[in-house]
Amino acid sequence: CDLTGSPPSLTFPVIAGGVIGFLFAIFLILLLVYRMRKKDEGSYDLGERKPTGAAYQKAPTKEFYA
Repeated sequence: CDLTGSPPSLTFPVIAGGVIGFLFAIFLILLLVYRMRKKDEGSYDLGERKPTGAAYQKAPTKEFYA
């Protein structure tokens, strides 16, 4: 696809479209990485097991910070 012989009115939109498409692709990749990291957050075992079958229990007062 040789753009050197094309008219100047066509060269700029083709280059601008390529740059915008490239930036959009990078944005989507960064968004995907961010969502994957956020999904992984908070899924670690803290060593406490919740008893099964209990109707209601008071929430623990211990707080964990990551």
